Amino acid sequence: MISIIENTLRDGSYAVDFQISKEQTAEVTQGLSQCGFEMIEVGHGLGLGAYKNENAGLSKENDESYISAAKEVAGGAKVSAFFIPGIGNKEDIKKAHALGLDIIRIGANVDEYERCHEYVDYAKSLGMVAAVNLMKSYAVKSYEFSTIAEDIDTWGLADVIYLVDSAGCMTPEEVNDYLYRTSERSGTALGFHGHNNLSLAAANTMQAVKSGATYIDTCIRGMGRSAGNAQTEIVIILLQKLGFYEEINIYDLYELANNIVAPMMNHSQGMTDDEIHIGYSKFHSGYASLVESSVKQYQVDAKRLIKGASEVNCLNPNQELFDQIAKETRENASN
Repeated sequence: MISIIENTLRDGSYAVDFQISKEQTAEVTQGLSQCGFEMIEVGHGLGLGAYKNENAGLSKENDESYISAAKEVAGGAKVSAFFIPGIGNKEDIKKAHALGLDIIRIGANVDEYERCHEYVDYAKSLGMVAAVNLMKSYAVKSYEFSTIAEDIDTWGLADVIYLVDSAGCMTPEEVNDYLYRTSERSGTALGFHGHNNLSLAAANTMQAVKSGATYIDTCIRGMGRSAGNAQTEIVIILLQKLGFYEEINIYDLYELANNIVAPMMNHSQGMTDDEIHIGYSKFHSGYASLVESSVKQYQVDAKRLIKGASEVNCLNPNQELFDQIAKETRENASN
C-alpha cells in the first residue's frame, strides 16, 4: 500500500505567504477527504509554532485554527502537521495533540537529525504517528543517508523516515540509490518528499515508490515552495497505472483543483487539468476542433468525451467517432 500525505494546505502555504484561512483549510480538507485521501497535512509551512514566529513568516491563522478547521470536516481522514525543533516546542505538540492531531512529521536538516530524537520520543509518548523528515537529504551521500536512517532505527520510535529533496535537485537514479541503500539497512518505512525545480518531482516520486517508499507527499496543482511539489493529480494518474488509488476519481480532483485550490494561488504552478487530461487520455491536441464541434452540438463534458473517444481510437479519431461517443455520453447522463 502506498500512503499519500496530501500537502496542499501545508507546503502549499509557502506559495501564498502562509495566508491560507481556516475557511480555506476546511474547504480543501473536506474536498480531499471526499476524494478519498486518508492523510491531510495542514498549517504553517514551517510547522507548529511558526505562526507566531516573525522570522518564519506570520500566518493568517494559528495552529489551533488550522487543526480544528481540518478535524471538523476530515471525516475518516487523519490530520497531520509539520514540526521543526527550535521553531516549535513540546508545548506546541501537546496542544496539537489535544486538538486531535493524528500525525506529526518532525523535520531537521539531515546533518542535524539527532535534534529530532526527543521530539519523536515525546510525540510517541502521546500516541501520535511520528515521521522524521531529513531535510536537504542530498547534502550527504547515499551511504551516509542510509547510515543515518540506521541510527534512527535504534531509537525504536519513528514510524517513517523521509528522503527529502528540498531543492528539487535530485534525479530518479539518485532517488533509487538513496532508497535502495537505505532499505537494505533500515527496517523503518521510507517516504519521499520532492520539489519540482528540475521538473522531476512526479518522476522522482514514482521512482521512490518503485524503490520501496511507502509514503509520498503531493500537492494539488503542485502548489508549494519554490517551483512547487509533486502534483497530486499527476501522481494519482501514474499510481493508478500501477493499481493504486483506483477509487479516486480524477474528474473530482480536476474540480477540486479548478474550483477551490487554483483561486487560492498567487501565481500559477503545476499543470492545468486540460494539459494533464491530454496525457491521461492519450489524446493528440490536433483533434481539438473535432471535440469542440461535438461538445457544441451535444452539450457534453469535453474531458469525458476525449477519454471515451481515445479509448476507442487514440491514433486517428474522426468527427464521426466523437459524435458517436458524445451521443452515448449524453444518453448515459440522462438515464
